[in-house]
Amino acid sequence: MSSIQTRVIAIANPKGGCGKTTTTINLGAFLADMNKKVLLIDLDPQCNASIGLGIKPHLLNFSVYDLFNNPESQANEIICPTNLLNLEVVPAKTSLADIESKLRTQKGAGFILKRKLEPLLLKYDYILLDCNPSLGVLTLNALVCSSGVIIPVQTQFYALRGLTQLLNLINIVREKANLGLSMVKILTTMYDVRTNLSHYIFEEIQKNFKNRLLNTIIPVSTKLAEAPSSGLPINKYAPGSKGAIAYEQLAKEVISFEEK
Repeated sequence: MSSIQTRVIAIANPKGGCGKTTTTINLGAFLADMNKKVLLIDLDPQCNASIGLGIKPHLLNFSVYDLFNNPESQANEIICPTNLLNLEVVPAKTSLADIESKLRTQKGAGFILKRKLEPLLLKYDYILLDCNPSLGVLTLNALVCSSGVIIPVQTQFYALRGLTQLLNLINIVREKANLGLSMVKILTTMYDVRTNLSHYIFEEIQKNFKNRLLNTIIPVSTKLAEAPSSGLPINKYAPGSKGAIAYEQLAKEVISFEEK
């Protein structure tokens, strides 16, 4: 554990299929490889981050659902190890889908995760939150307890849809609930150097969000698409692949923010 205060980073975008889970898993894996202690929290009822790290959700007795549903539950009771040194996970089950309706009208529902994570803040260098594709209670919880947000945006049609709503929500959360939400960055994903569409969408992202844009660009990659079925991140499934090189660069870029 370094002397740097724990960075809690939400990986969020209300649009599905933009690379949130791929980014959460592989950023976490490379940070862990760089001797950072990392906790990944799966906030998506599809459980893809859990499955992509070799967890079998149907075999779990406890999951992140319990953090929201049981006031007495503690995060350290739900943490699961992975096959990677320095990387642990609070996994999800499909039951998490019920939380949105259960908490929608509950007072203080947006602060549940913040309270549950506080005892862990001296244990990890990074806590990464894999958000579900919505702007509901789970994403709100992630933003309330985060110091930063990474927004994966794929270079495809409709890529910018929902982005304005997310940025508006981030601004509201910063003003009303979390002054520490200081880093908001956009990550270009699924970039295909062979297509005019990728070039065009990337130029649009640059034009509209230049000050927020990360230097790292995640390419279209068959190996990245294959890796989750093995239960391994890209640095273990296909080290040296273009996807692995890109996520290693992203991890270095994220670490560099500590020095600013």
